[in-house]
Amino acid sequence: MRSKIVFLLLTVVFAVGMSLLVQPVQATIILEGSDAIGFHSGGNAAATAYRDQVWLALSGADSRPIAIIGHQPVSAGTIGTSTHPITAFETVAAAGSLSDFVALYFLAGGGCCVEDDTLITAPGAQAAVSAYLAGGGTVMIENYIGGAAWDFAVGAGGVGNAHVAGYEGGLPGAGCSDNERVTADGIANGFTQPSAMGCWTHQAYDTAFFGPLGFTHTFFDAGVDYPAGFSSLLSNGFTETGGGGGGAVPEPSTLLLLGMGLTGLGGFTFARRRR
Repeated sequence: MRSKIVFLLLTVVFAVGMSLLVQPVQATIILEGSDAIGFHSGGNAAATAYRDQVWLALSGADSRPIAIIGHQPVSAGTIGTSTHPITAFETVAAAGSLSDFVALYFLAGGGCCVEDDTLITAPGAQAAVSAYLAGGGTVMIENYIGGAAWDFAVGAGGVGNAHVAGYEGGLPGAGCSDNERVTADGIANGFTQPSAMGCWTHQAYDTAFFGPLGFTHTFFDAGVDYPAGFSSLLSNGFTETGGGGGGAVPEPSTLLLLGMGLTGLGGFTFARRRR
């Protein structure tokens, strides 16, 4: 009887260890309050530097290209790249297999200044992006204003716009600001303080609202032009530069628990065979 109890206990330890080891893959969604990539980058040195930081942050050492999805024409003088391969598409469907890309970057309408919901409401787009996120993909939304079209990914429940400040947001705030400040989290994820470019941040996000939805990483805090506690670049995970881009790595305690279970089961089996 005692041996059966020991066996059951060791089995439980092993099962718990395995359940903790096999963790769901973490997708990364980044809400961007700037149009510096889609509209300004070709003619502004500060915006171009920021653009290249974004491409590196999204790609890291992954050789797959970044998919730029949007109706703004993409050229070397507009969105371009000097850091990582990018491929431009008018629609999600045109991109084909999304798993071929290290990240998806959704352009604002015309490159500025609000999210382009037509990109995600097109037939099949939400399903394709949902599957991509389920596989641990990274999606960045330029000039996100809390539109319900993105609720399937962000989880704002139809009220996201009421917690966005600035241009087309539901809360007051500067429609154009250069006062955002890079955070320690931002530096760890591949960003540096951008130089003023005359018009940078258009939207900022209420961390008190988006934080409980999982968006706990602010790479740029919004400046004094916006209410306190708002972020200009908000994420629910790390960029590739910051150590993201895949399933969660088991903690040492999880590996120890799994090891104890395996060792115990092995020892118990050996003892039973000897008897």
